[in-house]
Amino acid sequence: NEEYTTNADGLVVNDGTWTYKIPTVDTIPKQFNVELISSARDKKRVLSSKASGEPPLLLAASVHCAMREAIRAARREFSVNSPLTFQMDVPATMADVKELCGLDVVERHLQRLSSATARA
Repeated sequence: NEEYTTNADGLVVNDGTWTYKIPTVDTIPKQFNVELISSARDKKRVLSSKASGEPPLLLAASVHCAMREAIRAARREFSVNSPLTFQMDVPATMADVKELCGLDVVERHLQRLSSATARA
């Protein structure tokens, strides 16, 4: 379910890890069978399982908040007219983050300049 872009020759343009999206609720299969292994070592565990889901969830939320603050700072620095409140969908691709920061406009401008220079 990852987004990828190809150029006119059909080659993948963004083939790095920048566009990787972590699995989300939408990617869980309809039937997902799990078997908890019975263990006599620690009877106080939650349903004989390890409660390990909360730390990654909190870490993911902290990354999302940090990205929002970084984008807000970039908007303050690069674009006077950009509102400081904005919608950032999860997962956010690198292209989305660049656009929210206003860097996509800079890249398009530089591409136009290089195209004009190449034609001249």
